[in-house]
Amino acid sequence: MTEADDTADNPGTMGEGQPSRVAESETAAAVRLIRVGLDLSSAGYVIADADGSVVLWNRAFRELWGLEGVELPARWEALQALLLERADGDAQAAFARGAAAMAQQELRDERYVRLRSGRVVEVQSWPLPLFGDRVGRAWRFSDVTELAAARRALEEANRLLEGVIEGAPYGIVAVSIEGQLLWANGRFFAMTGLDEAWTKLPPPERAARLEALAKDPGQARAFNQRWRAEPGASYAELFERKDGAWLRVSTQPLRDRAGAVLGQVFFYEDMTAQVLAERAAAESEARLRAVIEHMETGVVVVNRQGAITGANPAAARLLGVPADQIAGRALDWSWGAVREDGSLFPPSEMPVHVAMTTGAAVRGVVMGLPLGSGRLRWLLVSAAVLRRGAAGEPQEVVATFTDYTEHREREGLLAKARFLESFAALSAGVAHRLNNDLTAMLGNAWLVRQGGPLTADQAEAVSAIEEAARDAAYLVADLRAAATGSDEPKGPVELDVCLGRALIQFPEADRRRAAVVLGSGMPCVPGRPRALEAAFQHVLANAFEATAGPVEVRVTRLRVRGDLSLGRPERWEPEPLPAGEYAAVFVEDAGEGIAEEHLGRIFEPFFTTRFAGRGLGLPATAGIVREHGGYIGVHSVAGRGTTVVLAFPVPQEASEEA
Repeated sequence: MTEADDTADNPGTMGEGQPSRVAESETAAAVRLIRVGLDLSSAGYVIADADGSVVLWNRAFRELWGLEGVELPARWEALQALLLERADGDAQAAFARGAAAMAQQELRDERYVRLRSGRVVEVQSWPLPLFGDRVGRAWRFSDVTELAAARRALEEANRLLEGVIEGAPYGIVAVSIEGQLLWANGRFFAMTGLDEAWTKLPPPERAARLEALAKDPGQARAFNQRWRAEPGASYAELFERKDGAWLRVSTQPLRDRAGAVLGQVFFYEDMTAQVLAERAAAESEARLRAVIEHMETGVVVVNRQGAITGANPAAARLLGVPADQIAGRALDWSWGAVREDGSLFPPSEMPVHVAMTTGAAVRGVVMGLPLGSGRLRWLLVSAAVLRRGAAGEPQEVVATFTDYTEHREREGLLAKARFLESFAALSAGVAHRLNNDLTAMLGNAWLVRQGGPLTADQAEAVSAIEEAARDAAYLVADLRAAATGSDEPKGPVELDVCLGRALIQFPEADRRRAAVVLGSGMPCVPGRPRALEAAFQHVLANAFEATAGPVEVRVTRLRVRGDLSLGRPERWEPEPLPAGEYAAVFVEDAGEGIAEEHLGRIFEPFFTTRFAGRGLGLPATAGIVREHGGYIGVHSVAGRGTTVVLAFPVPQEASEEA
């Protein structure tokens, strides 16, 4: 409030061009009348005459603007300049509007000004009749600092909430208890294909449009009816859309602080990849079970107590036990199994016992099982750990039995029987587990990456999982190559190009040791480039590991008129190289060589003379070569090195051109 009786502060007694005594008396009366209404106000007020003379101000105005003890000017323009000194730069535009308001007395004005003191002031002005036909203008200054801060906080919170909703990895829709749509994020529209027009539909039509997207609209309708009947419940359901995509829809009630339900929030999560992966895994498992169920090789699963927990019909037949009696029976070999020399097989050396106690896989053990009347059924028995406990101890072992009784005396077919046994052991004991584990590992790693930003440690852990899965995939690929070859399309292939691509995969130090000689005029052969590259990589890897010295590699055109011999001893697959014309690759090293007694088994899966965990390289290479109609030969002498040749028939047209 102005100090009305203080002539130094009473604007009615200041300045030039003062009104007459009568007018002055009327003004003073009006001032006193207005002052009464401002006595209790916490807001600052200034009243100016139409000619720009300041008629009145109150103490709250001085305090708000920090003008205590300052002599205030009698003209509004001068007072406004004083106020601008105490306000931030953006106040100039606001007061410019005030000037227009003074010129147009009918105009009301409202704006916000930030003071240098940090306060935020709401400035309002409006026309005010003073006396007679004179009209002044009232200015009201309110401290809204806390309100402005609260508004900013609310705006920031809203922006943050909007960012969280829009950035969520799933679609979000919120609906009030009356069915009014509160919000829907962009991901919801992207997942459903709906547009903004959907938001303007009445609640029943919105629900009907959503339900129509489902392959089973009745399921979607029941879901909607459930949340309306139980608005306070939380639940989730998986839906298949008509386009084959899968969505998981979950709900959470929207409550106020008192717990009253205000509405429902729906979360839409795209589960298509996971559902398809789970279906593929289930189908793969079903196929594998069907293969095991119908295969001639017997397969049994034995628990830590030595009891059979699962067996296929072939196992019951080979072990001479009725199929309905084998489950739960102890596999203690009380049937009197014998070795090839006729002596009893010690229980401590039984493959299942060894695998269970040591955790190591046992392959290709020959056992004779008495059938009565002095007859024996000869089995090739393998065992491997199928499941381990939390501490890594074996909990279940899978054992396979291959009957090779009729072929025991035929050494040539025995290798094939061993191959089939190894393949059966791997497919029954490892492939099932690998298939499921790889699917789970890669699928879960993908889901983790999709779940949002990862820390450096998390990203490193996920990468380690993916790398382990890829390593296992390479093992499966080699096994597949050894068993069935590749399904890559065939076309004209230049062996030297494939060889170069294989070499480039090795470290530079190894590549420097390779002395490569390329023959001129080499013809193309029909083949699968990636499969041939893999075959060359296996052969080169064996050579580089066998010696620290140079490795000779020759690509040449080979004409064979009789039997080609690399030297004795040697081993060919599938048979010695017959007469004809070939494009051939020779790889020679001066390494440790292969003992003669081992040479006959080098193409058997998992047979190795080096260390455990190896033994698929040459079998995979042989499978690739066979699948290309080619031949692989190995000549090796212990302590003198090894020569490997991969020969592929030259097409007749290429042979005639040469």
